[in-house]
Amino acid sequence: MRLIGVAAVAAAGMFGLSALAAPPAQAAESQKVTVTGEIIDSWCYLSEIMWAEGSAHHRCAVWCARGGVPVGILGEDEEVYILLMMENDPSVIGNKAVFRMQTNEVVVTGDLYERDSVKYLAVNEVVEDHGIVNYSHEEFDIQPGGL
Repeated sequence: MRLIGVAAVAAAGMFGLSALAAPPAQAAESQKVTVTGEIIDSWCYLSEIMWAEGSAHHRCAVWCARGGVPVGILGEDEEVYILLMMENDPSVIGNKAVFRMQTNEVVVTGDLYERDSVKYLAVNEVVEDHGIVNYSHEEFDIQPGGL
């Protein structure tokens, strides 16, 4: 079975079938934006596990971010903006400033990129950090997060 796969790949290369692949996408244009919203981890928000917002989710959100789950901002406009960069630090994964801001309401400015309906945000500046303002633990209790 393995030989057939290798032969198929070799034949595809020989006959130029790789030219049938879609052309590479062009880089998206960015626009300057200001976004207000809550810092979230995208997995818990998407899966709706552990209520994924506010103080009930804080500990879990920190551990998700530490584990490499993409961090986003749930904007007041109910859009999710996936963070690409935080204040000129391309290391969003493992960025201690991002850990400290999990579940906080923030106002940020940055460059917005959009592709296939996904919004990506390179944050240039955290203009305001209001801390946690969504006290969801009163309704949902504190959710586990690996401690």
